[in-house]
Amino acid sequence: MKYPVLLAYYITSLAIVLIPIPWWYYSVGGIFQIYDSPFQINLYFLGEKLIIAEILNILLNAVRIYVAINLIYGIILSIKGKNYRYSTMFWLPIFYIVDPIIIYLVVDFLVSKALGIPLNYPLVIIGKENLTTEYQGATIIMLIKSYPTFVFWLSLIPVIIYLVFLLVEKKKT
Repeated sequence: MKYPVLLAYYITSLAIVLIPIPWWYYSVGGIFQIYDSPFQINLYFLGEKLIIAEILNILLNAVRIYVAINLIYGIILSIKGKNYRYSTMFWLPIFYIVDPIIIYLVVDFLVSKALGIPLNYPLVIIGKENLTTEYQGATIIMLIKSYPTFVFWLSLIPVIIYLVFLLVEKKKT
């Protein structure tokens, strides 16, 4: 077999794509909850699932199918000894590392700037953090939870394997 590391990347990536479990969990005081991955999202407000999540899941499942087809194609070509590179599953977990920063920018802009509510939202929250603000004379305390699930940590396996593949290929040249 000419590309065993690339084949391992495709197989582990396909396994991750097919696991229908969220990669990350967010909660704002338990009032608003998000369970998401690149292929699925569940949104809850006051314990009720929001319909918009179902619509988004149709699109995200289409992405899941597209990525899975490309990974299967990569597996077939790798077995045939061809160097087909499809790096989506390398980049998706990396984007999830950047995700808390994006949330910070959105919250900071929407709440602090657009609504004029002074809010000191931390740049990155992994775990639990109390967020306190003053609004119209009232103190508002929100428990923010944000953490990766086990599947997110599993999704880093293809990232590491792909990096190994790139290093092995670089040494060949």
